[in-house]
Amino acid sequence: MAPPAHPEEAVSETAPTPSTPRAASTTPGRVVALHPDGDARGELATGELVRVPGGVPGDVGAFTITHRGKNATWARLAEVTTPSPDRVAAPCPVVAECGGCPWQMVAPAAQREARLAFLREGLGDALAEATVHPTVTSQAPGGYRTRALMVLRHVGGALRLGFYAPRTNDLVPAEGCAVQHPRLNAALAAARDVLAKTDLATWRSEDRPGHIRALAMKLDPTTGDGLLTLVVTRDDPRFDRLAPLLQAIPGVAGVHLCRNDAPAGPLLSGAARRLSGASRLTLHLGAVTVQVGPLAFVQTHHAVAAAMIDAVLELAPAAVAHVADLYAGVGVFGLALRDRAGAVTLVEASPDATRDARANASRLPGAAHVKVVEGDAAALAAGVLRGGADELVVLDPPRAGCRPEVLAAVAAKRPGTLIYASCSPRSLARDAAALNEAGYVLRDLVPLEMFPHTPHLEVVAKLTLR
Repeated sequence: MAPPAHPEEAVSETAPTPSTPRAASTTPGRVVALHPDGDARGELATGELVRVPGGVPGDVGAFTITHRGKNATWARLAEVTTPSPDRVAAPCPVVAECGGCPWQMVAPAAQREARLAFLREGLGDALAEATVHPTVTSQAPGGYRTRALMVLRHVGGALRLGFYAPRTNDLVPAEGCAVQHPRLNAALAAARDVLAKTDLATWRSEDRPGHIRALAMKLDPTTGDGLLTLVVTRDDPRFDRLAPLLQAIPGVAGVHLCRNDAPAGPLLSGAARRLSGASRLTLHLGAVTVQVGPLAFVQTHHAVAAAMIDAVLELAPAAVAHVADLYAGVGVFGLALRDRAGAVTLVEASPDATRDARANASRLPGAAHVKVVEGDAAALAAGVLRGGADELVVLDPPRAGCRPEVLAAVAAKRPGTLIYASCSPRSLARDAAALNEAGYVLRDLVPLEMFPHTPHLEVVAKLTLR
C-alpha cells in the first residue's frame, strides 16, 4: 500500500522506526524511475538497485546507503552531479522531513506520466477493452487542499503547528503548508494563536504535557466558510469559553470539539460536539451541494472532487430503475444521480456520515425517493441490490477495496452497470479481476489528480456485463 497522501490521512502515534546509521562512502549511480510508494528507484554503478527518497528520474550523482532491509535497500542522493530535466524546485522548505508530498521536486508532467504508468501496470489485461480517458489534472498544484489536520505541540515554550514525520511521533513544524489553501493556513494559525494565550497544554509535549492534540478544518473555497475542530483527549469547560474567540476567526462558520484519547490511529475520530456556530458545512461541489459535519469524510481537493462527480455522471446510464450507492459517505454520488433513478439507496457504515446523508436527502429537492441505510456494505449488499439491467451500483470503497461479500452480492444479483470510484489502482485491479470472473468488463477509466506531488491517483471506472 502506498503511503498516505498527506500526514493527516493516517496520523499514527507509534514508536519511531529504528534506522541504520549512514555509511560514509558514496557510490556513483542514477535515478531511473519513480516508485509507487512515493520515493524513486535508483541504480548504482555496482548494479545494485536502491530506493531513493527525493530522487527524480534522470538524476545522476553520488549515493550513500542509509538502510538495508529484507526486501529493499535505501540510499540518499548525497550529491547531484547532473540534475534531471524533470527536476524542479520544491515549494515546501520541509519536504524532506514531512514526507507528505514526496514528489514536489518532480515536474508535474512527469508526475502524471508516472501515475498513469502505475495505473496501467496495475490493471494489466483488465484494460484490454477499456478506454482510458485523459487525466483530470489539478489546476493549482499548490494551495489546493481544502481539508487539513495539523498537530499542536509546545516546543521550546512556543505552541507550534505541524505534521508527524513519517513513522515517528516527531513534530515537523509546517506553518503555512504549501499545499493547503491559504484560508486554511490563516485560520489554523489564528486558532493556534488563540490557544497559545491560554494555560492549556498539548499532548505529549516534552515540557508541557496536556490534552490538546490537533486542529482540523474543512473549507468550501467557493464561499470561504469552514468548520474548525479542536481534537483533544478529554473535554474541559475552558474550551466552551474559548469558542467565541475561535468563532471570530475569519472564515470559521462553526467550532467543534472532537474527543479522542486513543494512543494510535486516525486523530479525527471519536466523539464530537459543537461548541458554537454551524453544525455542518455546506459544500458546493458543482453538480450537487451537500452538508457535512466535523467528522465526515470529504475529498481534500475541492475542484477535483467536483470533477469526480462529473465523471460519475458522464459514465452512468441516463436512466435506471434503481441506484445502489454502497459506500455512500454523505451521499455525494447517489444524490447527484437522483434525477436518473426511480429509487436510490445509500448505504453507509459511519454513523456521522449517515446522519449527514439523511440530512442531505431530506434537504435536497427531488430526493423523496432516496433511502439511507446505516450499516456495513458487506452485510447489507445482498439485501439492497435488486439486480437486472436497469440497476446501477456505485462502489466507492476505502483504499483496501471492496469486501468479498460485496463482490459476491454483485456477482449474484448481476446489476447492469457498475461505477467504481477508487483511490488505489492495486485494489481496483484485484476487484476488477474478481468482477471479470463474474462477467463484468472494464469499459472506461477516468483518472483524476486529487493529490498533486504524490503517487496517488483517483480513478472512476465503468464496468458492464458482457
